[in-house]
Amino acid sequence: METLAEKYRSLQLSSLNLIKSYTCMLLTNNPKYKVYGTGVFIQIQDHYFLISAAHVFDKYSELFIFLSRDGEIITPGGTTYNHNAANRNKDTIDIGVMKLDKECVPHLLLSYNFLKAEDLAINHIFQSEEYYTFLGYPSTRSKILRNTNILDSTSFFHFTTPERNEDYSKFSRNPAVNVVTSYNRKFSFNHKKYMFGTGPDLHGISGCGLWFTDPLDLYAGTMKPKLTAIMTDWPVNNRNIIIGTRIDVITEIIRKYLNIDFPESKIVRAQ
Repeated sequence: METLAEKYRSLQLSSLNLIKSYTCMLLTNNPKYKVYGTGVFIQIQDHYFLISAAHVFDKYSELFIFLSRDGEIITPGGTTYNHNAANRNKDTIDIGVMKLDKECVPHLLLSYNFLKAEDLAINHIFQSEEYYTFLGYPSTRSKILRNTNILDSTSFFHFTTPERNEDYSKFSRNPAVNVVTSYNRKFSFNHKKYMFGTGPDLHGISGCGLWFTDPLDLYAGTMKPKLTAIMTDWPVNNRNIIIGTRIDVITEIIRKYLNIDFPESKIVRAQ
């Protein structure tokens, strides 16, 4: 008989396909296909958004998204807000938001889902437990298949534990804005082999989501992963962590700068 912990892990694993459906590779083609970052699709009312890291969106005019393994692609278009920083390497927000135009949304909906507003976990209280998963597309897990123009890319996920708020000063981050969470590279779950092993370099994963699986969903019989943050930084001086920006910052950007009605965060407010 499964223990409660095993049932919870099964719930997390079962959520991965749903999380993947909200997540895309952001690619460049100079001089060949390359995973440059990861993006997450969300929907607020009848508005559709692509969210990623600002340092990824710095090249947004060069980015495109695969719609199918047959090579069908789309260049996302729309109104873009990219957090402006004098020094991107010191940008602790590092968030880009694209309000997608009506021309590209129908094409994207054929291949992806958009996360609904009620599953954006604003005002979330992070717990120092392995209740969280980040999932994206590392560039080291993508390659062009031999004698083809087809990019073979594998997503990567990791179950992770956020740092305690009192430890954030060590990372020069603010827990009202950021989340700092673990990356135990030597103990990463390989879904294909269903075993733990060594995880990849995380280059290309910038812009992926950090998802909360509520243990109470076990009792409710539901599967509703909540988006808590967008991950932006894998620090060179500490490869055992990955840093992101709270979803509250993103919804405040959407609310204020893109003029979309959405409940205000009680944790942070756009200046």
